[in-house]
Amino acid sequence: MEQLFDNHTHSTFSADSEMSLDTAFSSALGRGVAGISITDHLDLWAPRGSEQYVFDINAQQRAIDEASTAYPALKVFKGVEVGLQPGVVSRIKEWIKGCSFDIVIASVHFIDGLDPYYGNYYEGKEFKEAYGRALDVIASTAIEYGDFDVVGHIDYIARYAPYSVRSIRYSDFPEHLDKLLRYMAQNGKAFEVNTNTYRSRGGAVPEFDTAILRRFRELGGECVSFGSDAHTPERIAENFQHFSSVVKECGFSYCVHYEGRRACFTKL
Repeated sequence: MEQLFDNHTHSTFSADSEMSLDTAFSSALGRGVAGISITDHLDLWAPRGSEQYVFDINAQQRAIDEASTAYPALKVFKGVEVGLQPGVVSRIKEWIKGCSFDIVIASVHFIDGLDPYYGNYYEGKEFKEAYGRALDVIASTAIEYGDFDVVGHIDYIARYAPYSVRSIRYSDFPEHLDKLLRYMAQNGKAFEVNTNTYRSRGGAVPEFDTAILRRFRELGGECVSFGSDAHTPERIAENFQHFSSVVKECGFSYCVHYEGRRACFTKL
C-alpha cells in the first residue's frame, strides 16, 4: 500500500464503537498505513432514541498517548469528529475549548432532529428533497463553525436512503454543492473520501461521483483526506488503494493528513 493515512477512525470512546486503541493500532500497522487518526464522535443534541455521542476528551488523549507507545512504527494522531447541527455550534466550541487536537472533522449525522440511520428522516420526501436538505445543513453549519480541518462524509445521507438513487450526484445538486465546495476550497478545508459510504447496504452500493471531486479541484481545492470511518479493525484503510487511483484521476497529486491542525501533504 502507498504510504496513506487513515484520518477517520473510532475507538471505544465513541458510543457506537467497541474497537480498543490497541486493536486499532495493531490493525493499522498490519494493513500498512503510515498513520492513523482517532476521531471519536462528539454529537451534542442527539435525537431521542439515538446514542448519546459525548466522551471525556482528556481521558481519550491520555489513552492514545499510552497505547501508542507500543507502536513506534505507526504515526498516531488525536482527533475528534464534531457533529454539526443548527443551534449547536456555540456549544461545540465551548465543549472543546482548550483541547489540543491534530485533526478536527466536521460532519452532519442528524438533520431536523432526526437520525437518518433509523429511516424516519426520509419519510414523505423525494430523494432530491432529502439529499438537498442534508447538503444545505452541511454547508450552513460548516461555514458557521469554521474551526475544522475536514468536512466529513458529505454523502452520509445516501448510506441509509430507501431510494433507487443511492448516490449524491453533482448534476442533481450543483448549487448546493458549489456553496460548500467553494467555501472549502477558499478556506483550505479538506474533502473527505469516506470509504464507509461505498459499501453494500440494503443490497445497493452508493456510487462515488467523481464530478464532485473534479468540481472541488476546479474551484481551487487542494486537500483530499482518506477516512475509513472504521468502528471495527477489519475496516481500517478499506479500499484506500482503489480510491487513491480515483483521486489521482480527478486531478489531485497529493493527499493530506493533519499534525497539530496543520495539513501535511503526501504524494499519491
